[in-house]
Amino acid sequence: MSEKYAHSLEGQPPEEWQPLEEHLKNVAEMAAEFAMSFGAEEWGRCSGILHDLGKASEEFQRRLKGEKTRVDHSTFGARKAQTLCGRLGILMAYIIAGHHGGLPDGGEQKGQLHFRLDKAKLPEIKTVSSLPEYCHDLNLPFSLSRESAGFSISMFTRMIFSCLVDADFLDTERFCSPERADTRPVRHGRGVFDRLLESFNAHMHSITKNARQGRVNRLRKEVLHDCIRLASSPGQIFSLTVPTGGGKTLSSMAFALHHAKYNGMERIIYAIPFTSIIEQNAGIFKEIFGKDMVLEHHSNFNVSEQDEDYMDRHRLVSENWDSPIVVTTNVQFFESLFSNRTSKCRKLHNVANSIIILDEAQAIPTGYLRPCLAVLRELVKNYGCSVVMCTATQPALDDTSSLRSEALPEIKEIVNNTNRLFRELKRTKINFIGKKTDEELASLIDREKRVLCIVSTRKQAQTVFRNLQSVDIFHLSTNMYPLHRQRVLHEIRERLNTGKPCRVVSTSLVEAGVDVDFPVVYRAMAGLDSIAQAAGRCNREGRLNEQGRLGQVFVFESDRIPSMPWLKRCISRGREALRSLPGKDPAGHEMMRRYFELLYDIEELDIKKIIQMLNPVPLEKDLVFPFREVSKKFRFIEGDTTSVIVAIETETGPLIETVRHAEYTRATIRALQPYTVQVRHKELNILCQGGSVEIINEKIPVLINRNAYDKHTGLCIDNADSWDAEALMV
Repeated sequence: MSEKYAHSLEGQPPEEWQPLEEHLKNVAEMAAEFAMSFGAEEWGRCSGILHDLGKASEEFQRRLKGEKTRVDHSTFGARKAQTLCGRLGILMAYIIAGHHGGLPDGGEQKGQLHFRLDKAKLPEIKTVSSLPEYCHDLNLPFSLSRESAGFSISMFTRMIFSCLVDADFLDTERFCSPERADTRPVRHGRGVFDRLLESFNAHMHSITKNARQGRVNRLRKEVLHDCIRLASSPGQIFSLTVPTGGGKTLSSMAFALHHAKYNGMERIIYAIPFTSIIEQNAGIFKEIFGKDMVLEHHSNFNVSEQDEDYMDRHRLVSENWDSPIVVTTNVQFFESLFSNRTSKCRKLHNVANSIIILDEAQAIPTGYLRPCLAVLRELVKNYGCSVVMCTATQPALDDTSSLRSEALPEIKEIVNNTNRLFRELKRTKINFIGKKTDEELASLIDREKRVLCIVSTRKQAQTVFRNLQSVDIFHLSTNMYPLHRQRVLHEIRERLNTGKPCRVVSTSLVEAGVDVDFPVVYRAMAGLDSIAQAAGRCNREGRLNEQGRLGQVFVFESDRIPSMPWLKRCISRGREALRSLPGKDPAGHEMMRRYFELLYDIEELDIKKIIQMLNPVPLEKDLVFPFREVSKKFRFIEGDTTSVIVAIETETGPLIETVRHAEYTRATIRALQPYTVQVRHKELNILCQGGSVEIINEKIPVLINRNAYDKHTGLCIDNADSWDAEALMV
């Protein structure tokens, strides 16, 4: 048989091309190495051997030589997998069939896997390499339970798929783009955590040696001690329940570093729900460990502020999360775990054997809570992970009455005495002051020197701000592009640190994790978790306690009737929890648990029926999984919004011109992310009809009317009747 090739090189003779057998063996060994971390080495090796067998066809070899023809080489390997790999060969067939276009849906309809296996017309291959002898009857590396067998099998399929597509990309890159491959960072060994701990300990020493010896810092040290003490525990699901201002960001990282070192883990994944705080936390970690140790992976990452070498590394490492510390969003983390796409799934095998910190764990959208908890259970049970639920407002994730089999019944609390910690770190008094109009609210804010007011909608934030009579006033909402918000937050912090007047009206984006400290906070009535998070921006450092006082949080009823059903339900359950536990701290641990139990009783916790789709009971022997359909449905943020580029800063000019002349790449779009505002489709239509937005290349909206962007409140339209945002929540 003449030599068969996997990849050609433009302008080079076939002797310089990559032999097919070499590529298959390279991918097989790499995929086996990746899958070894969860006991599936043979699955990884078999997937690598089979994935490109179809390239041995004469049709594909002619295509390499320049003949324009379409060749389905993936289905050939999928059929081989079904034949060679025994009763679970269908799982390997999903993986091989989807290694370019994404995991397909199972089923007998055209384009679905079972149809392709039965009816697709494939090129004939007279002689096939002996390499398939590497494959044999395969078994799962873990036992199955009847209640979750389908979910476990579908998750395992995605993990092997991840091993294959990453290995395939890396070997192809090494042959076709060796210069790019040479710039890819060397994989860090587990010994990296020794070095990271040294850096962490040095940082903690530098900030504690000159720290004030107040009650808050003493309690923060206790939290840190508890985290280090429990870090030698085996892998499991933990909770870290610490009042806001208790130092949970650094303490959770201390736990993760020690836990990873003790248990031989490979990376730390820090998932954060809000882009408004992800840059803050990533910045802290980069300062401690160095930016090459921390991958910051989210849509608002500002590429324009980075040097070229760093950005080259960032792009490569973002593809597969091959970094000891990954800081990302809940959206990126959970949507990847339910995706079928090669680009999103490529990183999944690097989630195995990691410690996963879910900051502000209560922020997992309730409509997706059951599938999110199910996937976390799988990662801990079968993939060597530990999970830390980190928040001041711990949700009732062990509540089997509402969460059913996806509840997490064995959560280990890290803090030694949570109730005592909440009592001793009490820094605020929460006062319920009844209904207030926007004008009355503005008058109350004007009376204070330093005050934060949090409302539930962007529209109300703009209205209250415009009613203020004081100077030294600031506005924060997602109507402002990210870079604008960062600058305003920086100025707010500067004024607070120097004792200058500072009055702020914000939406809820300021609540979770944003490091500001006001003596007085006003909060529109909401769920109790939101009220507690708002209270965390009040007397955060406990300075008022040293004067024998508490920070004051005033919860008011807005005269605007909230139009969002979800907010109405949260308010209703908050009131019910307050009635059921009279006299208890509205932001306390006991009250918060009661609130979440009540909320979960009425919420749909799997709104897209993801569990039902992936875990049919009983499980059919044909193992029909709708991978593509699940990927489309699992979306934390629905597709009713569009990013509008606000092109009012000098830096955006050259980037917009690049886009205008259709010379842009994804890097250009990423560079423009810090200048974007999300709008609803009907709002975009209003802006377009008014001539405020130009659609470049028929798909990229750019704000060209500077009057439609206020320097204080961001994107707005003066005509309130036409600018009906339906009380959008952040």
